[in-house]
Amino acid sequence: MLTRDDLVREHRTRGGSLVGLLVIYAILLATLAGTALAII
Repeated sequence: MLTRDDLVREHRTRGGSLVGLLVIYAILLATLAGTALAII
């Protein structure tokens, strides 16, 4: 599971591109949604 620090570090290594950040957030949200559905 990624932490916020991991996201920030990944964001910086990608040069702070907006697209990269959106992709990371999309993956994080998908993971959270999948986990929530699995629990339910």
